[in-house]
Amino acid sequence: MLKEYESKKQPAADNRDSLKGTLFSTIVFVGGAIVLWTLVLLILFIMRF
Repeated sequence: MLKEYESKKQPAADNRDSLKGTLFSTIVFVGGAIVLWTLVLLILFIMRF
């Protein structure tokens, strides 16, 4: 009975870890894209003068 409970519990933990990884990746990529785009716009603005 205990092994059945442990085997049912494991995929939920895997899903949670996978969700944390997905959230972290999304934050890193979206944040990085925003910072990169801001730098590109800033460089283009500075080069205009």
